[in-house]
Amino acid sequence: MDSIKLVLKSSKDWSSVAKADELAHILASGGDFILPEKFDQREPERFTFDPENLTKLHEFWTSRSPGVLFKRKKPYLNWLNLTISHGRSFSEISSGFDDRYFREEDKVAKFISFVKQLYKWGNIDHGYLCHRKDWQVKNRFEKPIEIRGRPVMGGGNRLGESLPGIYWVNFFGPTYVNFFGKDKFVSLPTYYKEELSDGGFMILTAQSPFDYNKSETEKLEKEIIAHLGSNAFFDKSNPTKQCQVPELIKEYASKPVEVIAHDPIKDTIPDVNLFIEEVPQLAEELLNQLNDKSDYSVESLDLLDNLILKKSYRNAEPWKKEKGRHLLKQITAYYGEVRRRTLKGNWSIKKGSGGDLHPVIVFTAKHRTEIEYPFPHVIKFWISREKADGLSRR
Repeated sequence: MDSIKLVLKSSKDWSSVAKADELAHILASGGDFILPEKFDQREPERFTFDPENLTKLHEFWTSRSPGVLFKRKKPYLNWLNLTISHGRSFSEISSGFDDRYFREEDKVAKFISFVKQLYKWGNIDHGYLCHRKDWQVKNRFEKPIEIRGRPVMGGGNRLGESLPGIYWVNFFGPTYVNFFGKDKFVSLPTYYKEELSDGGFMILTAQSPFDYNKSETEKLEKEIIAHLGSNAFFDKSNPTKQCQVPELIKEYASKPVEVIAHDPIKDTIPDVNLFIEEVPQLAEELLNQLNDKSDYSVESLDLLDNLILKKSYRNAEPWKKEKGRHLLKQITAYYGEVRRRTLKGNWSIKKGSGGDLHPVIVFTAKHRTEIEYPFPHVIKFWISREKADGLSRR
Protein backbone atom coordinates (compact mmCIF):
# COMPACT_ATOMS: atom_id res chain seq x y z
CA MET A 1 0.00 0.00 0.00
CA ASP A 2 1.20 3.51 -0.83
CA SER A 3 -0.40 6.83 0.01
CA ILE A 4 -1.60 10.17 -1.26
CA LYS A 5 -0.27 13.03 0.82
CA LEU A 6 -2.37 16.07 1.77
CA VAL A 7 -0.94 19.19 3.42
CA LEU A 8 -2.89 22.40 4.08
CA LYS A 9 -1.43 25.32 6.07
CA SER A 10 -3.04 28.46 7.42
CA SER A 11 -1.97 31.49 9.44
CA LYS A 12 -5.56 31.88 10.64
CA ASP A 13 -7.00 30.92 14.03
CA TRP A 14 -8.71 27.50 14.26
CA SER A 15 -8.94 27.28 18.05
CA SER A 16 -12.64 28.09 18.58
CA VAL A 17 -15.30 25.48 19.36
CA ALA A 18 -17.20 26.76 16.34
CA LYS A 19 -14.34 25.68 14.06
CA ALA A 20 -14.40 22.20 15.61
CA ASP A 21 -18.15 21.95 15.00
CA GLU A 22 -17.77 23.12 11.40
CA LEU A 23 -15.09 20.52 10.71
CA ALA A 24 -17.17 17.75 12.31
CA HIS A 25 -20.03 18.70 10.01
CA ILE A 26 -17.76 18.54 6.94
CA LEU A 27 -16.46 15.11 7.93
CA ALA A 28 -19.97 13.80 8.64
CA SER A 29 -21.55 15.24 5.49
CA GLY A 30 -18.84 13.66 3.33
CA GLY A 31 -20.44 10.30 3.82
CA ASP A 32 -18.87 6.94 4.44
CA PHE A 33 -15.78 7.51 2.29
CA ILE A 34 -14.22 9.98 4.77
CA LEU A 35 -16.23 9.67 7.99
CA PRO A 36 -13.72 8.96 10.83
CA GLU A 37 -14.24 6.04 13.18
CA LYS A 38 -11.94 7.20 15.98
CA PHE A 39 -10.03 10.27 17.13
CA ASP A 40 -7.53 11.25 19.81
CA GLN A 41 -4.52 13.47 20.35
CA ARG A 42 -2.24 10.68 19.09
CA GLU A 43 -2.19 7.01 18.20
CA PRO A 44 -3.81 4.73 19.19
CA GLU A 45 -7.10 6.58 18.84
CA ARG A 46 -9.39 5.89 21.81
CA PHE A 47 -12.59 7.88 21.22
CA THR A 48 -15.43 7.11 18.83
CA PHE A 49 -16.19 9.97 16.48
CA ASP A 50 -19.85 10.89 17.00
CA PRO A 51 -21.00 14.11 15.26
CA GLU A 52 -23.91 14.26 17.74
CA ASN A 53 -21.62 14.26 20.78
CA LEU A 54 -18.51 16.43 20.39
CA THR A 55 -17.70 17.00 24.08
CA LYS A 56 -14.35 15.18 24.00
CA LEU A 57 -13.44 16.77 20.68
CA HIS A 58 -14.12 20.21 22.16
CA GLU A 59 -11.90 19.35 25.12
CA PHE A 60 -8.95 18.51 22.88
CA TRP A 61 -9.64 21.36 20.50
CA THR A 62 -9.57 24.13 23.08
CA SER A 63 -6.68 22.73 25.16
CA ARG A 64 -3.02 23.59 24.59
CA SER A 65 -2.55 20.23 22.89
CA PRO A 66 -1.04 20.27 19.40
CA GLY A 67 -4.21 19.06 17.74
CA VAL A 68 -6.41 16.09 16.90
CA LEU A 69 -5.80 12.89 14.93
CA PHE A 70 -8.78 11.35 13.11
CA LYS A 71 -8.59 7.79 11.79
CA ARG A 72 -10.71 5.99 9.22
CA LYS A 73 -9.98 2.23 8.98
CA LYS A 74 -12.44 0.96 6.38
CA PRO A 75 -12.69 0.57 3.45
CA TYR A 76 -9.37 2.38 2.96
CA LEU A 77 -6.91 3.10 5.74
CA ASN A 78 -6.47 6.85 6.09
CA TRP A 79 -5.79 9.47 8.73
CA LEU A 80 -6.30 13.18 9.10
CA ASN A 81 -4.14 15.11 11.55
CA LEU A 82 -4.91 18.69 12.56
CA THR A 83 -2.30 20.85 14.27
CA ILE A 84 -3.92 23.85 15.94
CA SER A 85 -1.32 26.54 16.50
CA HIS A 86 -2.97 28.67 19.22
CA GLY A 87 -1.24 31.63 17.59
CA ARG A 88 2.33 30.29 17.68
CA SER A 89 2.91 28.91 14.19
CA PHE A 90 0.89 27.74 11.21
CA SER A 91 -2.23 25.69 11.80
CA GLU A 92 -1.94 22.61 9.62
CA ILE A 93 -3.85 19.70 8.19
CA SER A 94 -1.69 16.76 7.16
CA SER A 95 -2.94 13.39 6.06
CA GLY A 96 -2.26 10.18 4.23
CA PHE A 97 -4.81 8.23 2.21
CA ASP A 98 -4.55 4.79 0.68
CA ASP A 99 -3.74 5.39 -2.99
CA ARG A 100 -6.06 2.55 -4.06
CA TYR A 101 -8.95 4.94 -3.46
CA PHE A 102 -7.67 7.17 -6.29
CA ARG A 103 -7.78 4.49 -8.97
CA GLU A 104 -11.41 5.40 -9.78
CA GLU A 105 -11.99 8.74 -11.50
CA ASP A 106 -15.31 9.53 -9.78
CA LYS A 107 -13.68 9.10 -6.38
CA VAL A 108 -10.86 11.46 -7.33
CA ALA A 109 -13.38 14.20 -8.12
CA LYS A 110 -15.22 13.49 -4.87
CA PHE A 111 -12.02 13.71 -2.86
CA ILE A 112 -10.93 16.99 -4.44
CA SER A 113 -14.36 18.41 -3.63
CA PHE A 114 -13.82 17.39 0.00
CA VAL A 115 -10.40 19.06 0.12
CA LYS A 116 -11.91 22.26 -1.31
CA GLN A 117 -14.26 22.29 1.67
CA LEU A 118 -11.26 21.97 4.01
CA TYR A 119 -9.57 24.81 2.14
CA LYS A 120 -12.55 27.09 2.67
CA TRP A 121 -13.04 25.99 6.29
CA GLY A 122 -9.40 26.62 7.25
CA ASN A 123 -8.82 29.87 5.31
CA ILE A 124 -5.83 28.08 3.82
CA ASP A 125 -2.77 30.03 2.70
CA HIS A 126 -1.18 27.16 0.81
CA GLY A 127 -1.68 23.45 0.32
CA TYR A 128 -1.17 20.49 -1.97
CA LEU A 129 -2.15 16.92 -2.80
CA CYS A 130 0.43 14.53 -4.25
CA HIS A 131 1.59 10.96 -4.36
CA ARG A 132 4.00 10.27 -1.50
CA LYS A 133 6.68 9.12 -3.95
CA ASP A 134 6.42 12.42 -5.82
CA TRP A 135 7.08 14.38 -2.62
CA GLN A 136 10.05 12.14 -1.80
CA VAL A 137 11.59 12.74 -5.23
CA LYS A 138 11.24 16.51 -4.92
CA ASN A 139 11.81 17.11 -1.20
CA ARG A 140 13.48 14.13 0.48
CA PHE A 141 17.28 13.87 0.74
CA GLU A 142 19.13 10.56 0.54
CA LYS A 143 21.12 11.56 3.63
CA PRO A 144 20.89 14.48 6.09
CA ILE A 145 22.15 17.84 4.90
CA GLU A 146 22.56 21.06 6.83
CA ILE A 147 20.15 23.90 6.06
CA ARG A 148 20.45 27.09 8.07
CA GLY A 149 22.40 25.39 10.81
CA ARG A 150 20.28 22.25 11.24
CA PRO A 151 20.71 18.79 9.65
CA VAL A 152 17.45 17.80 7.92
CA MET A 153 16.20 14.90 5.82
CA GLY A 154 13.78 16.97 3.75
CA GLY A 155 13.23 20.53 2.58
CA GLY A 156 10.43 22.90 1.71
CA ASN A 157 8.39 22.25 4.86
CA ARG A 158 8.38 25.83 6.19
CA LEU A 159 6.21 28.44 4.48
CA GLY A 160 8.26 31.13 6.21
CA GLU A 161 11.24 30.01 4.11
CA SER A 162 9.82 28.85 0.77
CA LEU A 163 6.98 27.14 -1.05
CA PRO A 164 7.56 23.36 -1.11
CA GLY A 165 7.03 22.89 -4.85
CA ILE A 166 4.37 22.16 -7.46
CA TYR A 167 2.49 18.85 -7.27
CA TRP A 168 -0.64 17.19 -8.61
CA VAL A 169 -3.14 19.55 -6.88
CA ASN A 170 -1.99 22.94 -5.53
CA PHE A 171 -3.89 25.52 -3.47
CA PHE A 172 -2.79 29.16 -3.39
CA GLY A 173 -4.75 31.35 -1.00
CA PRO A 174 -5.33 35.11 -1.45
CA THR A 175 -2.02 35.92 0.26
CA TYR A 176 -0.10 34.13 -2.49
CA VAL A 177 -2.36 35.40 -5.29
CA ASN A 178 -1.56 38.95 -4.14
CA PHE A 179 2.12 38.07 -3.75
CA PHE A 180 2.54 36.72 -7.28
CA GLY A 181 -0.19 38.85 -8.89
CA LYS A 182 -3.56 37.61 -10.09
CA ASP A 183 -2.58 38.13 -13.73
CA LYS A 184 0.02 35.39 -13.39
CA PHE A 185 -2.60 32.92 -12.20
CA VAL A 186 -5.03 33.89 -14.95
CA SER A 187 -2.34 33.22 -17.60
CA LEU A 188 -0.80 30.24 -15.80
CA PRO A 189 -0.31 27.10 -17.95
CA THR A 190 -2.10 24.21 -16.18
CA TYR A 191 -3.93 20.95 -16.76
CA TYR A 192 -6.85 22.53 -14.89
CA LYS A 193 -7.30 25.63 -12.74
CA GLU A 194 -10.15 27.13 -10.78
CA GLU A 195 -10.54 30.46 -9.05
CA LEU A 196 -11.94 29.80 -5.59
CA SER A 197 -14.58 31.76 -3.71
CA ASP A 198 -12.03 33.68 -1.58
CA GLY A 199 -9.95 34.77 -4.56
CA GLY A 200 -7.45 31.95 -4.26
CA PHE A 201 -6.68 29.38 -6.97
CA MET A 202 -6.65 25.60 -7.24
CA ILE A 203 -4.13 24.34 -9.81
CA LEU A 204 -3.91 20.79 -11.21
CA THR A 205 -0.96 19.49 -13.23
CA ALA A 206 -2.47 16.16 -14.34
CA GLN A 207 -5.62 14.07 -14.33
CA SER A 208 -4.35 11.65 -11.70
CA PRO A 209 -1.87 11.65 -8.79
CA PHE A 210 -0.21 8.66 -10.50
CA ASP A 211 0.86 10.84 -13.45
CA TYR A 212 3.60 12.62 -11.50
CA ASN A 213 6.47 10.93 -13.36
CA LYS A 214 5.11 11.46 -16.86
CA SER A 215 7.23 13.75 -19.01
CA GLU A 216 4.33 16.08 -19.82
CA THR A 217 3.52 16.47 -16.11
CA GLU A 218 7.12 17.23 -15.19
CA LYS A 219 7.36 19.73 -18.05
CA LEU A 220 4.18 21.50 -16.93
CA GLU A 221 5.37 21.70 -13.32
CA LYS A 222 8.58 23.40 -14.44
CA GLU A 223 6.59 25.85 -16.57
CA ILE A 224 4.35 26.74 -13.61
CA ILE A 225 7.32 27.40 -11.33
CA ALA A 226 9.03 29.50 -14.00
CA HIS A 227 5.81 31.44 -14.67
CA LEU A 228 5.20 32.28 -11.00
CA GLY A 229 8.90 32.78 -10.20
CA SER A 230 11.39 30.10 -9.20
CA ASN A 231 12.81 32.34 -6.44
CA ALA A 232 9.74 31.49 -4.32
CA PHE A 233 10.10 27.69 -4.48
CA PHE A 234 12.28 25.16 -2.68
CA ASP A 235 14.77 23.55 -5.05
CA LYS A 236 16.26 20.19 -4.04
CA SER A 237 19.28 20.82 -6.29
CA ASN A 238 19.96 24.08 -4.40
CA PRO A 239 18.40 23.47 -0.97
CA THR A 240 20.10 26.37 0.85
CA LYS A 241 19.01 29.14 -1.50
CA GLN A 242 17.16 32.08 0.03
CA CYS A 243 13.60 32.25 -1.29
CA GLN A 244 11.13 35.12 -1.39
CA VAL A 245 7.96 34.76 0.69
CA PRO A 246 4.95 37.04 1.34
CA GLU A 247 5.41 39.50 4.20
CA LEU A 248 2.39 38.09 6.05
CA ILE A 249 3.83 34.57 5.90
CA LYS A 250 7.31 35.77 6.90
CA GLU A 251 5.92 37.77 9.82
CA TYR A 252 3.73 34.93 11.08
CA ALA A 253 6.42 32.26 10.72
CA SER A 254 8.92 34.29 12.74
CA LYS A 255 6.73 34.81 15.80
CA PRO A 256 8.75 34.03 18.93
CA VAL A 257 7.69 31.04 21.01
CA GLU A 258 8.01 31.35 24.77
CA VAL A 259 8.68 27.93 26.21
CA ILE A 260 8.96 28.13 29.99
CA ALA A 261 10.21 30.68 32.49
CA HIS A 262 12.00 28.04 34.56
CA ASP A 263 14.93 26.09 33.14
CA PRO A 264 14.73 22.63 34.80
CA ILE A 265 18.30 21.67 33.88
CA LYS A 266 19.49 21.76 37.52
CA ASP A 267 16.53 19.63 38.62
CA THR A 268 17.07 17.08 35.86
CA ILE A 269 20.85 17.04 35.37
CA PRO A 270 22.46 18.41 38.54
CA ASP A 271 25.81 16.74 37.76
CA VAL A 272 26.59 17.42 34.10
CA ASN A 273 29.93 15.58 34.15
CA LEU A 274 28.25 12.44 35.45
CA PHE A 275 25.50 12.75 32.84
CA ILE A 276 28.04 12.87 29.99
CA GLU A 277 29.73 9.76 31.39
CA GLU A 278 26.36 7.99 31.47
CA VAL A 279 25.20 9.11 27.99
CA PRO A 280 25.92 5.74 26.27
CA GLN A 281 24.04 3.82 28.97
CA LEU A 282 21.10 6.26 29.05
CA ALA A 283 20.79 6.27 25.27
CA GLU A 284 20.82 2.47 25.14
CA GLU A 285 18.12 2.33 27.84
CA LEU A 286 15.89 4.47 25.66
CA LEU A 287 16.84 2.47 22.58
CA ASN A 288 15.39 -0.62 24.23
CA GLN A 289 12.06 1.19 24.79
CA LEU A 290 11.67 2.19 21.15
CA ASN A 291 11.11 -0.19 18.25
CA ASP A 292 13.69 -1.74 15.95
CA LYS A 293 13.90 1.39 13.79
CA SER A 294 15.83 3.13 16.55
CA ASP A 295 19.38 3.14 15.28
CA TYR A 296 20.73 6.62 16.10
CA SER A 297 19.64 7.79 12.64
CA VAL A 298 17.95 11.12 12.00
CA GLU A 299 14.86 9.17 10.90
CA SER A 300 14.60 7.55 14.34
CA LEU A 301 13.85 10.97 15.86
CA ASP A 302 10.28 10.61 14.60
CA LEU A 303 9.90 7.82 17.16
CA LEU A 304 11.34 10.09 19.83
CA ASP A 305 8.83 12.82 18.96
CA ASN A 306 5.98 10.33 19.26
CA LEU A 307 7.25 9.19 22.66
CA ILE A 308 7.43 12.78 23.94
CA LEU A 309 3.92 13.57 22.69
CA LYS A 310 2.61 10.46 24.41
CA LYS A 311 4.35 11.07 27.74
CA SER A 312 3.90 14.85 27.89
CA TYR A 313 0.13 14.60 27.58
CA ARG A 314 -0.17 13.31 31.16
CA ASN A 315 3.00 14.78 32.68
CA ALA A 316 3.48 18.47 32.00
CA GLU A 317 6.42 18.90 34.42
CA PRO A 318 8.41 15.63 34.39
CA TRP A 319 11.41 17.17 36.18
CA LYS A 320 9.43 17.21 39.44
CA LYS A 321 9.62 13.41 39.91
CA GLU A 322 12.55 11.01 39.70
CA LYS A 323 10.91 8.84 37.02
CA GLY A 324 10.29 11.87 34.84
CA ARG A 325 13.80 13.23 35.39
CA HIS A 326 15.32 9.90 34.37
CA LEU A 327 13.21 9.80 31.18
CA LEU A 328 14.32 13.35 30.31
CA LYS A 329 17.94 12.30 30.76
CA GLN A 330 17.41 9.27 28.51
CA ILE A 331 15.77 11.38 25.82
CA THR A 332 18.46 14.07 26.02
CA ALA A 333 21.18 11.42 25.82
CA TYR A 334 19.67 9.67 22.78
CA TYR A 335 18.81 12.90 20.97
CA GLY A 336 22.24 14.31 21.77
CA GLU A 337 23.93 11.17 20.45
CA VAL A 338 21.98 11.40 17.17
CA ARG A 339 23.06 15.02 16.83
CA ARG A 340 26.66 14.29 17.83
CA ARG A 341 26.98 11.52 15.24
CA THR A 342 25.26 13.55 12.53
CA LEU A 343 27.34 16.66 13.22
CA LYS A 344 30.54 14.69 13.91
CA GLY A 345 30.92 16.51 17.22
CA ASN A 346 31.80 15.82 20.85
CA TRP A 347 30.04 16.15 24.20
CA SER A 348 31.16 19.09 26.35
CA ILE A 349 29.83 21.44 29.06
CA LYS A 350 28.77 25.07 28.56
CA LYS A 351 26.66 27.62 30.39
CA GLY A 352 23.13 28.16 29.15
CA SER A 353 21.33 31.50 28.76
CA GLY A 354 20.34 31.40 32.45
CA GLY A 355 23.88 30.72 33.63
CA ASP A 356 23.35 27.03 34.48
CA LEU A 357 25.68 24.34 33.13
CA HIS A 358 24.39 22.30 30.18
CA PRO A 359 25.64 19.19 28.37
CA VAL A 360 26.30 20.34 24.80
CA ILE A 361 27.52 19.07 21.44
CA VAL A 362 30.52 20.98 20.09
CA PHE A 363 31.07 20.62 16.34
CA THR A 364 32.64 22.40 13.37
CA ALA A 365 30.56 23.88 10.56
CA LYS A 366 31.97 26.00 7.76
CA HIS A 367 35.31 26.21 9.58
CA ARG A 368 33.64 27.63 12.70
CA THR A 369 33.09 26.03 16.09
CA GLU A 370 29.36 25.68 16.81
CA ILE A 371 27.48 24.54 19.93
CA GLU A 372 24.26 22.54 20.10
CA TYR A 373 22.22 22.44 23.35
CA PRO A 374 20.14 19.21 23.31
CA PHE A 375 18.30 19.62 26.64
CA PRO A 376 16.52 22.94 25.83
CA HIS A 377 15.21 21.44 22.57
CA VAL A 378 13.82 18.44 24.46
CA ILE A 379 12.12 20.68 27.03
CA LYS A 380 10.81 23.08 24.38
CA PHE A 381 9.07 20.28 22.52
CA TRP A 382 7.82 18.65 25.74
CA ILE A 383 6.15 21.89 26.83
CA SER A 384 4.92 23.32 23.54
CA ARG A 385 3.86 20.00 21.94
CA GLU A 386 4.13 21.86 18.62
CA LYS A 387 5.15 19.85 15.55
CA ALA A 388 7.44 22.67 14.48
CA ASP A 389 9.44 22.16 17.71
CA GLY A 390 9.83 18.39 17.18
CA LEU A 391 13.31 16.93 17.54
CA SER A 392 12.96 15.40 14.08
CA ARG A 393 12.55 18.92 12.64
CA ARG A 394 15.98 20.10 13.78
